[in-house]
Amino acid sequence: MRSRQRRSSFPLSERVRNEPARLDHARSSVGRRVAGTLAPALGLALVLSACSGLGQTSAGGASDGGAAGSDGDGTTTAGQEQSVDPALAAACADFWGDPDYADPLSRTVLDRAGTAPDVGPSDPMFYAMTVDDVETAFEAAPEDARAAATALADWFRTEPERGADADREAFRTAWEGVAGACEGASAAAAWALGPGEDGTKPSALVCADVLDTPSTLTHFANSNVLTSNMFKLVGLSARAIPQDRGEDLRATDELLAGEIAAADDDAVRAALEQVRAPFQDALDGATWSEGLQEPLTALTDACAALGYDASVADPGNGGTADAGSGGDGGEDSGGGIVGAPAVPDRRHDPSAPDPLTPDPLTPDPSNGAMA
Repeated sequence: MRSRQRRSSFPLSERVRNEPARLDHARSSVGRRVAGTLAPALGLALVLSACSGLGQTSAGGASDGGAAGSDGDGTTTAGQEQSVDPALAAACADFWGDPDYADPLSRTVLDRAGTAPDVGPSDPMFYAMTVDDVETAFEAAPEDARAAATALADWFRTEPERGADADREAFRTAWEGVAGACEGASAAAAWALGPGEDGTKPSALVCADVLDTPSTLTHFANSNVLTSNMFKLVGLSARAIPQDRGEDLRATDELLAGEIAAADDDAVRAALEQVRAPFQDALDGATWSEGLQEPLTALTDACAALGYDASVADPGNGGTADAGSGGDGGEDSGGGIVGAPAVPDRRHDPSAPDPLTPDPLTPDPSNGAMA
């Protein structure tokens, strides 16, 4: 049975990667095949949802008379409708997670690519599993999408075992190839290719990108999520701002500014402004930060109001569980899968202490982990 696995849950303080990574909870290809069977019914809903959001960007955005591509009363005109193959819509939804972005395969792919330079040489077969995951997701998709997925899968066939010499640019190229194949069917794919029009990015996707998406293709270039990397700059709780991280502070401020401009929800934008404030203060010369605990609480609340749950309590391990994991004390309740590299869950627990040590961007000799 082909499977991909859902990562187990840890509190926020353990979301920094201090050991090679833990597998996700198993997802069988049977589920994907069932999704393929339901694609004609599900695909139409996905298409209408995707097109209504993407159409604004392609047609030039909203106007006083209504959204571009509409007749002024919110009804899409026939000339602006997009036709998306239901099989492509289903494959792209599986990979990118539209419209709820709860546990997309794309996030697992980024995580594995981010850890491959450190763990790949010692366990290449683990990364070879991603080949099966990606190709299974697109096995019923049109030929061009299958070809793009194969190119991404091929990266995991050869590059992880090269460790630090793995070709990151080749990964980026293959990643963008899959995004290009799904651009017309997935808002996440479209935004993965580059910024769209301000105020048109689904805020649930903004929440997912900030709170739960590995930083593999950002300036941090690691598998930690953005917030985990931000803690080392301005803290979760109050801390001194490192004076030798000016470039990271500036790049993070710019990244947050982009997400604020893109988000389509006022509450999410306002919460992100709070998250950004310590970075702006640091760039203005501040040497002390009050931390991100309150701003992140505001952000997770705003995201929850949209249906994006970033902190579901998991009594099995005292941390937080993935929105779809159930926290039932099973495989994903703290221990992970035996024999798999350990990938920490990157969910938020704003009550957790500030993870000041060890630094996730440097090796931790106590456990042999690499950042």
